[in-house]
Amino acid sequence: MTGRWSSSDGRVGGPESPTESASGAATRARGQSEVLGVVLLLAITITGTGLIVAFGSSALSDSKQSSEIDSAEHAMTQLDSKASLVGIGPSPAQSVSLGVDRATVENRTGWMRVRVVNRTDGTTEHVVMNQTLGAISYRNGDTSIAYQGGGVWKRTANGSTMVSPPEFHYRGTTLTLPLVAINGSKTLDGRVRMTSGGGVESKFPKRSDPDFRNPLTNGEVNVTVRSDYYRAWGRFFEQRTGGSVTYYHPKNRVTISLVVPTRTRNVTNALAGTTPDQMTIQGAGGSSFTDSYNSSDGTGYSGPDASDNGTIVTKGSVKLTGGAEIFGNLRTGGGTVDFGGGVTIHGNLSYGGTVNCNGGSPGGDCSSVEGWQANNGTAPDISPIGDMVQGKVATYSDPSNNQNAGVTAINESTDTWNDSESTLTLPSGAYYVSSDDLDSAQTLRFDNTAGDITLVVDDDIVWNNVNVEVADPDGGMVKLYTSGSKFHLKDSTVGDTATHYSPSLRVYAGPGLDVTLETHTQFVGLIYAPGTDTNSGSITVKSQAELYGGIVGGGNTLLKSGGSIHFDQALKSVDPVIGASENVPRLTYLHISVARVNVTSV
Repeated sequence: MTGRWSSSDGRVGGPESPTESASGAATRARGQSEVLGVVLLLAITITGTGLIVAFGSSALSDSKQSSEIDSAEHAMTQLDSKASLVGIGPSPAQSVSLGVDRATVENRTGWMRVRVVNRTDGTTEHVVMNQTLGAISYRNGDTSIAYQGGGVWKRTANGSTMVSPPEFHYRGTTLTLPLVAINGSKTLDGRVRMTSGGGVESKFPKRSDPDFRNPLTNGEVNVTVRSDYYRAWGRFFEQRTGGSVTYYHPKNRVTISLVVPTRTRNVTNALAGTTPDQMTIQGAGGSSFTDSYNSSDGTGYSGPDASDNGTIVTKGSVKLTGGAEIFGNLRTGGGTVDFGGGVTIHGNLSYGGTVNCNGGSPGGDCSSVEGWQANNGTAPDISPIGDMVQGKVATYSDPSNNQNAGVTAINESTDTWNDSESTLTLPSGAYYVSSDDLDSAQTLRFDNTAGDITLVVDDDIVWNNVNVEVADPDGGMVKLYTSGSKFHLKDSTVGDTATHYSPSLRVYAGPGLDVTLETHTQFVGLIYAPGTDTNSGSITVKSQAELYGGIVGGGNTLLKSGGSIHFDQALKSVDPVIGASENVPRLTYLHISVARVNVTSV
């Protein structure tokens, strides 16, 4: 029969009822859930165990790596002290355990070069030492530790640091640099032995060579290091000397410069001529051509004061004509002082040659001198600064050392002034322009409120109808370096013309600079460009042109009728070279040597 079934107990029935079907399904679901739960629990347990093992292994690996690196630092520091005993100490040999495997000797890595550049011309140089450093290196992941140049260095993905300092000792004006250079077998394991590679070789001084003797009388000493750890070397140089360093990142190089003190003096004169050339001071109607004031009192220039500090000093002859006046002294180191009619010196006359008074006989009485007269004149020797200026050009022409990219005043791609800007503002920092194309419709504003400003102009400076402002007389110093041979101003105002505070702006140039201040020009600042007998330059101040501050230069000098120089006595407290050199350390005594140490595995 269709639709009927028989059970084992003989009962006859039909299809399952709904109640019976749901109960069976629930039973089956419960069975499946229990199985799925067991599977999930096993999966979670296995995954958790795997993660624990993975993270635990990673932590153990990291801990092991950190321990190995710490051990390597300690071992390299111990090696440092032992190598010093062999290289520059009394011991012929020393042994030390590295405590780590996989250390290597890199015989050709890194170098140090020491040069002395002649300060007179900035081009003559003597290479005192050019030595490969070598290194003992240990690497673990992205960390490397090395003994190099007598110090221990560490480099990670975040940069390089110093672990132990090298043998570089700067104190006062003396630099002692006993360099330790490394050479040896490539692979080092366990314990190593270090032996002398021939003793200590003196590089400076050398009695047999007059260019390699102490004390140093002029020049600049440059110490350059090329190393994978050059940034750490640079920070060490800065900390040890107090000076600033120059980095050349593409080549992994850093240079510290130490300057030999030059024959400089604080600026105490309105006009200082550094060469034995003719100085002519013309007069008309009793106009004053050199006088003085003191901007430190904040009142600015208000006419000649009673102190008569507008002094002129020169190595050469002086010709005074037609009503010229000097509100100060006149001091010459040689030549002839020639007086015309109506000339007045309100101070003293100290001459080193002869005097002609109003066409009279040499040495005759000069009643136009209000103070004393004596044949005891001298003029100081003042060193030129051509090398310093060229050094600034070399440093700041490198984009990594200037802030051209951060201002709209300069076209970064051409290193020239931006001709679309009417006001060119330079905030505190360092800048470089390759040519002077300042337009007469533009204003150059030095915003020195936050600190010093350095501007290097790698060209002549010829400004016509230009306004150059110094924003804050009490702010940072504005230092303008020109590599050119001309500094010409016409119908221009330059500097702090409100308070006439001259120390805030300084112009520096090498020997041979031609300085010309033409009609309707006001310049407030210091012009510092000492000349030499062979590269003298010139100074010209024309009618209705005024300089507030001081000028040191060379060559034939002409103060025309109506032109004047007002000496700012605030400059008396200024050392022009130190002020310009940005904390360059001073150096008089140099002691350089190199010791080579051979390293092998025991």
